[in-house]
Amino acid sequence: MPLDRNESYWLLDDELVKAVHAPSKQELSTYPDYGELKKALATYAGVTPEQILITPGSVTAIEYIARAYTENGGETILPVPTFYCYETILEGVGSEVLPISYEEYDGRFIFPLAKTIEVLKRGSAKILFLCHPNNPLGCPLSLSDIEALTAAAKGSDTLIVSDEAYFEFSSGTTFLPSLSDLPNLIVIRTLSKAFALSGARIGYVIASPEIVKKIEKVVLPWPVAYQSVTAALTLLAQADKVKSRRDLVIAAREHFIETLRTIPEVTVYPSETNFVLIRVPDAVYVRDVLLAHDIRVVLGEPMSHSPEAKTLLKDTLRVVVPDPKSEAFFITTLQNILR
Repeated sequence: MPLDRNESYWLLDDELVKAVHAPSKQELSTYPDYGELKKALATYAGVTPEQILITPGSVTAIEYIARAYTENGGETILPVPTFYCYETILEGVGSEVLPISYEEYDGRFIFPLAKTIEVLKRGSAKILFLCHPNNPLGCPLSLSDIEALTAAAKGSDTLIVSDEAYFEFSSGTTFLPSLSDLPNLIVIRTLSKAFALSGARIGYVIASPEIVKKIEKVVLPWPVAYQSVTAALTLLAQADKVKSRRDLVIAAREHFIETLRTIPEVTVYPSETNFVLIRVPDAVYVRDVLLAHDIRVVLGEPMSHSPEAKTLLKDTLRVVVPDPKSEAFFITTLQNILR
């Protein structure tokens, strides 16, 4: 059971999969054109094609941004825990990471708003990376968090990046409405999660045309294959059908959370993603025994280099929402392990 990579592995049904046709001879022998996909993504996001940059997955968008803005060094503000690739990419381009830790209170993770704004207002950082909703915590920023960060960022030279890979699974708070007010804002989205196209590797940057042009300078030609473009266009054209399937995942997530909460040894955190973070006694042991039952989950603690984040993630497991037919097997197996 693949519950370790945040793949929406059961979102697509046979009808949607069949709709994604194989490439023709012409598609295989010519370089892809991204014009139609830019238009489709722009329509879907409610922006213009000039504000779209297509990338091979959102993780590559993160790398492009880091290279374009911090390759010669500079500080990056990083609320942690966060998507593990941030630290790896930023260290690779020589950026100094300024980690600011979330806190846990009353069974929820709290975004470090005051501290983040304090460091942002120093004016020395080149980028503030926000993971919203957060991976691996599962929690989004609140509307008041977004409003406060937007107000603090006005007049700042720091680039504000909101990584919204799980946006469609969330309650819908987004930085996108601030795009016209913040010329230094980037929103990252992807088709890997809400459209279940992890294998197609389709991410996209939404930003001002000026920022898009700057990032394009570090992008190699034709980074996304024809078949991936075709798959993306097909599913964007059926966005309503995909949404109805995604709604099933969201409903399954809420049922999964409620079921997990019936197990006394498990602490379950709220989630607005396609995964759930749980805390269990001796997470390493639980992970290993689940694997012996062919259930793959991932440990939370190794996802961050920050000591504070590691402490926050101790004995946690990140678990993708299983398909409804598999949930009972997962729950029963977990209960047996904990007993």
